[in-house]
Amino acid sequence: MPVMQSTRSAVWLVLVIAAGAAGCGDSPPGRTFYQRNIEPILIQKCAGNTSGCHATNSDDPFQFAAGNFDVTSFENVQKRRDLLDPFGAYTYPLLLIKAVPPGALKLNYNAAFTDLQVQHSGGAILDVNSDAFFTLQNWLTNGATENGLTPATPPQVGVGACSTLIPADFKPPTLTPAISASLDLFKSKVQPVLTKHGCNAASCHGAPQSDFYTTCGTADDQVLFNFTQVWSFVNTPVDDSQVLRVPLAVSAGGRGHTGGDQFATTADPDYVALKDWATQAGKLDFVNGDPNKQFFSDNIQPMLLLRGCQFEACHSPEATNDFKLRTGTQGFFSAVALEKNYDLLRNDFMALEFPDVRRGRAMSKTILAASGGIAHRGGPVIEAAGAPSSAGCAGNPGTPFCTFQAWLDKERATLLTAGKVTDMTAGQSVPIVYVERPPASTLNDRLGFDTFEGGADLLVTTATFGAGSALQPAAEGTSLLGNCPGLTAGTADVGPPDVAYDGDHVVFAARNAASEPLGVFMARISDKACVRLTPAAPDANGLKIHNFDPVFSPDGNWVVFASTRGKPGVGPTRSRKRFLPQSDIWRVKIDLAGMSADQASYAQITVLSNSEVGPHFMREGRLTMTTEKTSDGFYQLSGRRINWDLTDYHPLLGQRAESPYADLAKLSDTKPSFGYSSVTDIREGSDGNFLLILTDVAAADGKPAVVGGGALAIFNRSVGPFEQDRTDTAYLKSLRVLDAANATGHAGAKAAYRAPVSLPDGQIMVSYADAAASGNFDIVAISPQTGARTPMFTGGAGGKARVDAVLAYKYPPRPLYENRRQLVFGGASDGADTAHAVIHMPDAPMLFTLLTGNLRRGRPVDAFRKAKFLAVYSEGLCPASGCTAGANGIFESRQLIGTAPLDDDGSVRVRLPAQTGVVLELQDDKHNSVVKMGEEHQLGPGEHVSMGVSETLFDAVCAGCHGSVSGKEIDVGVTPDALTNASESKSADKTPAAIGN
Repeated sequence: MPVMQSTRSAVWLVLVIAAGAAGCGDSPPGRTFYQRNIEPILIQKCAGNTSGCHATNSDDPFQFAAGNFDVTSFENVQKRRDLLDPFGAYTYPLLLIKAVPPGALKLNYNAAFTDLQVQHSGGAILDVNSDAFFTLQNWLTNGATENGLTPATPPQVGVGACSTLIPADFKPPTLTPAISASLDLFKSKVQPVLTKHGCNAASCHGAPQSDFYTTCGTADDQVLFNFTQVWSFVNTPVDDSQVLRVPLAVSAGGRGHTGGDQFATTADPDYVALKDWATQAGKLDFVNGDPNKQFFSDNIQPMLLLRGCQFEACHSPEATNDFKLRTGTQGFFSAVALEKNYDLLRNDFMALEFPDVRRGRAMSKTILAASGGIAHRGGPVIEAAGAPSSAGCAGNPGTPFCTFQAWLDKERATLLTAGKVTDMTAGQSVPIVYVERPPASTLNDRLGFDTFEGGADLLVTTATFGAGSALQPAAEGTSLLGNCPGLTAGTADVGPPDVAYDGDHVVFAARNAASEPLGVFMARISDKACVRLTPAAPDANGLKIHNFDPVFSPDGNWVVFASTRGKPGVGPTRSRKRFLPQSDIWRVKIDLAGMSADQASYAQITVLSNSEVGPHFMREGRLTMTTEKTSDGFYQLSGRRINWDLTDYHPLLGQRAESPYADLAKLSDTKPSFGYSSVTDIREGSDGNFLLILTDVAAADGKPAVVGGGALAIFNRSVGPFEQDRTDTAYLKSLRVLDAANATGHAGAKAAYRAPVSLPDGQIMVSYADAAASGNFDIVAISPQTGARTPMFTGGAGGKARVDAVLAYKYPPRPLYENRRQLVFGGASDGADTAHAVIHMPDAPMLFTLLTGNLRRGRPVDAFRKAKFLAVYSEGLCPASGCTAGANGIFESRQLIGTAPLDDDGSVRVRLPAQTGVVLELQDDKHNSVVKMGEEHQLGPGEHVSMGVSETLFDAVCAGCHGSVSGKEIDVGVTPDALTNASESKSADKTPAAIGN
């Protein structure tokens, strides 16, 4: 902390005395300490300033204030407790840090004090030596209460049973004699302290979501896990250890603990036992000789702190986004916090495959749009307007941007040496794999896979990198089909290719004639070897067994693809709207080096009654796809995702063209949500945004308005659901359509795009037709900033169309994502009863506001509170023969399989059939429908999932994306309870009600 001048200390003392005297009755009756001393400062500095930032406008229905912070009442100020309390490594509350100039306050990291560089869009409004600053600091130090007095912090008693779960990624330490001795002391002295104080209760550190998670400790493997967890929070000197400082009373030198003062003094016998063990154990080393980790610890982790990334409502474990950085305490970051922050940032938010740090999400979210940045609620925290630091690092090696670039350079150098990434410096080259076909054969839509579109070839060419990793136009390629059994170049029908992490193996679907089914093939670029992975199967139920749209899993061990093979024992069926062959997503295990598939390993991933196509993987290892959804009066091709263990089948984007709940007083009112009824070609870009193709579909027959392509769009998943017509300045739009004047995706569009992928220079490689109805596609690079297009080839294709191109570059293999016990829709597959799954809804009426509407305008939970039952229906498949539409234009054979009563808090816990398409509904006390999903859901084998949160926690967990229950932006906030209480309800521990077989 900065040294305070003695004169200012005296002023602060006078202010405290004056405040105390005023509290004795010298002020007008009814005036609180807050109203007398704090409110005038906040109103004058934050609301009464020239911009009036932190106050809502009375005529604003969304009640927006800058930063979601309204200072016009004590109650509204208290909604943002994250601004009022010091958090983690920050000595000062965020309210003070944002109010003073950058550099005026310091942060202690690794025993060094460094200037905080947190920017404030309103500029500096307080001098750190001003009376107002000291008055606010005193009030905040005393707990930011209405009466100005410090509240009591008694030890909290946890509720709920502890957990025996040991995370799958746990790496036990090698038990040397010294570590074994420390483990024995931990088992005899420390584990009993953790148990005695209830640290492992479900509402405390026994919640697997907790930043500091500990198990029950009733078995040796659990004790070993607890030992490593606690050990990682030990510091040097030992008194500064997070595990000691946090639970210690503030009056005795503690740091503040949401669980209250567990140790009143340092003489407490339990504190002494914990300290004695910590002294023996010593500090756990995060770096362990790794220079890249050393650079992260010395430069990147402090940069995240100094630029304000790790405030509670920004990127902390309880924040409402995926970038959940682990916290430290003042002057100390534990080894586990550093390890998890390093892994999360490096693996999920950096694009190690590309040499420009701006290509990864971590940097693209924090720089100016002019530098290639993307929308970020926290603003461009790495750059400042008028002074971009990403123009080049040669002359600015010490800027925050260049520090991150230096870290990426080090990580890439290690990977280049190991042969795990492609060298993309000027003069180096990379293969491009693409499909060449007659223009007319491009005019089918992604659900028209059953139509044979011959005359195609799969080609590979080599492109050379120029400055900034920009690809130079390439020459026409050569065929990869020459050695593919049963395929003839220029005759076959060939689908979009995908490339494995090694940059050499390619998968694609193809067939040589209309009489054959599509099959999955694998080719190798280096020697043009080619094999068929999925053997052709005879027709069944009068339909072909197509296997198509294949992609490699990011670890290279599986191929995931769409297939019409249908459920075992049922076989192929038709979709319920367009009556086309219906496809699901499947997977098969492969041997990449041996170019073969394990024919006994086929497994079905999705099991719904309409088609799912276009699978692809997110960087974190989740699987995305386009899902065809239909019910009475509703038809949509939307984006969905699912975990590798088949849990958490989940909405991703584009759920509705129009959404209800535009007005909470009239729930039937709708507003354009996504604005398009078809979303296809979904690929996660290198910056974590989704690239996709949009078009309308006809209400009558479901056919797309633009065939073969559509509008090219970018979806920013962390901004939240999209509302097309909302224009208020506070609303960040998550969807942006490029070339919107020409490639509209609507009927009559002049141009069309298809198959977008990221390029290493920040452009998008995509197929483009300047006349949408011509099918005359060619491959271009388009700038997301300017919309300028650059041809990717030097010449024409001889009357053919070039489509569906991908780069064949290397990247480090990435793990697949299996469910973790997260806050929302979190759970795991227990493996015991694979025929069933268990759903726990902590608050079913609250959850259904998410399952049935997309707008950020408030949640009609009060209207749904009359629900008394959860009803579950199965959705019948449309048989290949005898499948006809009803009066509503679709085939529907829906059967009620059971109901379960809601508890009086709206919660319910049920057991349902797994791997079955179901439709969920809430019913009133007479079993009349209150609200019903418009689409099917599915559950994985053995899945145990907690869906959603209670209304009391919704604004802290979900509102950051989905908006608050009230629709008021100032109600969006965070709370530490979100980490531990999200899955609590009256039904949570009850035996699930069995529904269905």
